[in-house]
Amino acid sequence: MKDRWKSRMVCAIGWALAVSVLPGALAAQDPAARPAQAQPYVVGQALPPLDPGKTLITMTLEEAIARALESNLDVQSARLDPVIQTYALRVARAAFSPTLSMTVGYNNATNQSTSQLDGGARTSSERTTFNTSLSKAMPWYGGRLSANFNNSRVETNNAFSTRNPSYNSTVSFNYTQPLLAGFRTDNQRAALEAEQVQTRITDLRLLTQIENVSHQVRQAYWFLRATIEAIEIQRRNLAQAQQQLAENTIRVQLGRMTDLQLVQTEAQVASAEQSLLNAEIQWRNQEFAFKRLLLAGADDALLEQTINPTDQPVIVDQPVDIQAAIEVALRDRADLRQQRQQREISTLNLEVSRTNTLPDLTLTAGYSLQGVGGDLFSRSELGGDPVLIAPGGYGDGLRSIADFETPTWNLTLSASYPIGTNVSKANLERARLQLRQAELALRGQELAVLTQVTTAGLAVRNTFLQYEAARRNREAAERNAETELLRFGVGVAINFEVVSAQNALTSARLSELQAIINHVNAIGEFERVQRVGS
Repeated sequence: MKDRWKSRMVCAIGWALAVSVLPGALAAQDPAARPAQAQPYVVGQALPPLDPGKTLITMTLEEAIARALESNLDVQSARLDPVIQTYALRVARAAFSPTLSMTVGYNNATNQSTSQLDGGARTSSERTTFNTSLSKAMPWYGGRLSANFNNSRVETNNAFSTRNPSYNSTVSFNYTQPLLAGFRTDNQRAALEAEQVQTRITDLRLLTQIENVSHQVRQAYWFLRATIEAIEIQRRNLAQAQQQLAENTIRVQLGRMTDLQLVQTEAQVASAEQSLLNAEIQWRNQEFAFKRLLLAGADDALLEQTINPTDQPVIVDQPVDIQAAIEVALRDRADLRQQRQQREISTLNLEVSRTNTLPDLTLTAGYSLQGVGGDLFSRSELGGDPVLIAPGGYGDGLRSIADFETPTWNLTLSASYPIGTNVSKANLERARLQLRQAELALRGQELAVLTQVTTAGLAVRNTFLQYEAARRNREAAERNAETELLRFGVGVAINFEVVSAQNALTSARLSELQAIINHVNAIGEFERVQRVGS
């Protein structure tokens, strides 16, 4: 009996020494295998895995957004839209640019006589013309101005001609003014105004694209940081499981634990290894998704680099004024401003459709001057031999025009109105419906904005409360894991309780990490929905 008691004492002392020495020995061999309570986990200090052949680069959130706005292919494409719209606006303005036209003609004609007054049995004439005109649509009241300068030279064998060759020049000005339809606005002016509005819409779309890409980069940045932290959490979980396995192996050798209990610890190590592998897979997928937002093409060097996001999420209990945010969004949000611009285009279409239903009443005013030049002949009798009276030429007609010798004025008032089915009235009713549709779309968009801003504002507060709960849960899980290890060391707790406490700690750390990212993203989303939509 005495020897048996001594044997038990020796085993107990050996077991106590093994339990007290083993954790320190393992920690001295491998710092990563130290117990979690010896190395407090702090978010933001973990580094991503580094594959062979790749370099590690650090990147702040501000640097990531700047790179995306410079290199992102969607942003580069969106930046071209305002340039394209500039040319569309130029096309609309070109309708009011002056148009210069010129024609040159030559005609040689021979006619047989059918009357004694034809000037000969067979007469021939050569006619050369050179005409120019300049016309311009006015950007106000639908008027149109045109100026014409026409010139001709005719040489003939007609026995009755008194100038041969003869030169004829005419200068004329005409202005056409609609008085009803097309007076307040017309298709061309409405098209120009619509393109000007479309230019503002295009700028707003570019702003929306930039804001949304920035938001996507911000979210992807924090998700990437979260996957790196998840790897670190799973590494610590694996280290704890491996440490527990090593200690339990010694306990089995000392006879303090059965092989069946050791299997449970081995299963925990296998589960931790699988969780670590899954965390690394999620990190690789998230890193590529993050890089996709920053790449300028398939040959971008960033593909062969590993990114370490160095910024750390900051948790603040940010006050949220939802009503003020709604007012800001309803006033300034880009998609609402776009919708209002679309309503303005619908209003322009309604105005031009309304004016097109009016009768077409047009006033035309014209003024012209004409001059004739060339050698002047006199004939003693009808068809007699020509006698040169005064030599002349092309300049005679120009001098006559310059001296205002032969002015001509004209005014014309014309009217027209279709009878029967009126296309303009049908277009007017359609334009009214389209304007009503645009107004309903705007009201619907305003309601959607109110809902989005309210939801985003509530999410900021809710995610902060969830983070606070997750933090308290993690702190409690850390204390519980430490307690279970101490209880297990003195034989009060069983292995299952230690494993459960360690698994609960890992889950609590992951939940806290997710709560941090959710809160940071909720703040970013709340700010975004006040400026732009999706």
